[in-house]
Amino acid sequence: MINKQLTQLAAAIGVATMMTACGGGSSSSGGGGTTVAEGGNGFVVFPAAESAGAIAVLRATARAALPTEYLYKTDGTPAGTSKIVDDNNNGFEVGRFGGGYMAELDGTFYFAGKDSNGDVELWATDGTGAGTERVADIYPNGNGQPHNMVPAAGKLFMNAVVDQFGRELVVFDPVTNDSVVLSSNINGNPTSNTAPESLTPVDGGLFFFDQPAGDVYFTDGTAAGTAKIATNNDAITGGSLAKYPELIGDDDWLGYNGKLLFTGRFNATDAETRLYELDQNGNIEEIVFVNNGFNVRLDITQNVVTSNGKVYFVADAGASVPDLHIFEYDGSSVVKLTGSEGNRPYNDSLVGTSLGLFMYVEQAGVAPYLLRVDNTGGSAGVGAALRSTGDYSFSDVEYMVEANGTVFFAADTEGAGGSDFGTELWKTDGTSQGTELVKDINDTAAGAGSEPFPLAFMYQVPPTVNGELGSKYLFIANDGSSGLEPWVSDGSATGTVILKDISAGAGSSVID
Repeated sequence: MINKQLTQLAAAIGVATMMTACGGGSSSSGGGGTTVAEGGNGFVVFPAAESAGAIAVLRATARAALPTEYLYKTDGTPAGTSKIVDDNNNGFEVGRFGGGYMAELDGTFYFAGKDSNGDVELWATDGTGAGTERVADIYPNGNGQPHNMVPAAGKLFMNAVVDQFGRELVVFDPVTNDSVVLSSNINGNPTSNTAPESLTPVDGGLFFFDQPAGDVYFTDGTAAGTAKIATNNDAITGGSLAKYPELIGDDDWLGYNGKLLFTGRFNATDAETRLYELDQNGNIEEIVFVNNGFNVRLDITQNVVTSNGKVYFVADAGASVPDLHIFEYDGSSVVKLTGSEGNRPYNDSLVGTSLGLFMYVEQAGVAPYLLRVDNTGGSAGVGAALRSTGDYSFSDVEYMVEANGTVFFAADTEGAGGSDFGTELWKTDGTSQGTELVKDINDTAAGAGSEPFPLAFMYQVPPTVNGELGSKYLFIANDGSSGLEPWVSDGSATGTVILKDISAGAGSSVID
């Protein structure tokens, strides 16, 4: 439903802490893992369409044919969920071009907004009609179409169309209200199109990627402080390697301790994917595992996430037969966490939370379960398999999202009597006793599911929230009669309710 980038990014909407995301290149700055977020709001903004039967052919609909979407806000209650309108009761239209077309920075929400001429530029809102306005005309002669919005170093970075230059990295400074193009002249060719991707914040700035060219950049938010620091097979300025990787990948980008962790192929003949660490000056190191005094190169590296200040990933420990394990990295050394379980299928998505690390495991002959690495007490350890101890079991877990110490997820739900509930909302507190179905939201027919997914899918970095909203999970679900609409859950069945049927009837208002 949502691609890997947005799935892993769908960290805690409804958490007063900013959870780390990987895949999309966004993370907490500094030490990684869960960091306490300053400020935040008691509400979140999101786009919604009001036309009846909005998306009957949801994912087959061409983007150009999507219905008009307007800006809404919610404080996590039905009464507090409403359309943001101006003095004339007119809404504010949202324009989307790619993912990450909304962002939050220091309590202000930014979004790709469309004006009366149809131009899509950078807008901002404080949740009121009077406080909603365009803040930057990035492309005066057309559509700036900003997306991949990422807050870093007190500024907002984005991928946007710039007059004469095509797509470049643009930064908006909320203090001066100025927008500056950072990447158009880096290569000495002002007509080049950098098309920045994988925007990854760290303390002091942001890493980003020119994927077609295989170039990695760092910026401190100024034109003078923006430079290319790495490229495929480049000569290096420092570190332990003779050259950069043959092919830099951006599936697993993570900011950690002010550096960039990324995956790449070592060379043309060795196609195994390895994990590298790059600092802001272009110095590069390969992450290795020390075994009996020997450095073991970790290949088939994937699923790089953070949890409680440390990095976790899956990798082959170097055996002749692929032997996948979970590893922990603290910025200086690597520890292999799995032993006898090494041959189990540790190649699905890891999710980092304040409760530790979670992974959904499914293998032949064994009932599906959640693997948990508990690092809440300091030393990390792999606990017993988590399975529900109630009347229902789960399979096909997706979209694990933490809200104030509870991890919510979507899963196929099956009753003890064999009746299939479809994909519904589950939760876990890290124990089998606390792993249970929250609610059968769509009970209109046997096998019908509500297909819940996070409301934060349009954010590259989840917004910070506070107050009562900090203990709730905001998501999208279909109860079988209202279409895909915004919902909220406090973890109880009675506290799991629809916020508003925006597209009245069976039509869907919120689309991915």
